[in-house]
Amino acid sequence: MEQIAVVFVVALAAGAALYLFGRNVSSRQRLIRSLAAAVAGAVAAAGAVYGLQALTGDDTQMVDNAMTEARTLPLVGLVLADVPDAETRLRASLREELRNPTTQGPPRPLVLMSELRAKHIVPALRAADAADAEGVLAARIALMRHLAGTNVAACRELALIGIQRADRLDAQGQKLMRDMLTAMEKAYRTGRAALSSGAAQPPVPNDTEARTLLVEAGLASSDFEKLQNLAKLSNEEACELGIRLNGAPGKLPPDRAGGLARYLAAAQ
Repeated sequence: MEQIAVVFVVALAAGAALYLFGRNVSSRQRLIRSLAAAVAGAVAAAGAVYGLQALTGDDTQMVDNAMTEARTLPLVGLVLADVPDAETRLRASLREELRNPTTQGPPRPLVLMSELRAKHIVPALRAADAADAEGVLAARIALMRHLAGTNVAACRELALIGIQRADRLDAQGQKLMRDMLTAMEKAYRTGRAALSSGAAQPPVPNDTEARTLLVEAGLASSDFEKLQNLAKLSNEEACELGIRLNGAPGKLPPDRAGGLARYLAAAQ
């Protein structure tokens, strides 16, 4: 039950597809793997699309195209710039995937991006300043509230697998989406700087502690049951639950709000 608190946040930015890859591993392992889906899913998808052309074209252009797609994903461009060998490794994994597609388990680019996320993105977000972590959640809530009134299906999509086609949002929705990505990048930057400084890292609750904080913030047993069955919720229910979950830190005293905000921001 301790992991229930994570399920919605994972689904919010990751999605169920990667979660289903791990039928032969534990639920905990599957949840961890699903964290990388938003970051790496589009990379793998791009590789698959360009791979269809592999019989007739030079894979250098296909890899270049896939790298362009990768850099548009939240935080990926920053990681590729910050980690010296990340781009070289991603190019190599894309090229190998195009030439020899994975038939079982996650594609190579997805595995690599999962590794990069675990080593660089998650630690940075968990070390972010509390205000920046809360800014990520506030930006996400602003987008979800807008979608609740203009495109509730997209709000549910954000809750389940992440918005796949931001260009289909209205002008205000696209602006709020950009605001959310900007907030994520800011939190990543401040957290990475904090890690580099060697200063003591701020507290972040574990799964059990996060659940306790969510209950303190007003989530009921019925809400955790909904989190376990998120894909079965209606558009309106999924959207409303996402707004309340991301707003939970704002219902806590400052000394506990920051830790929960980091937890939720890092789990996206």
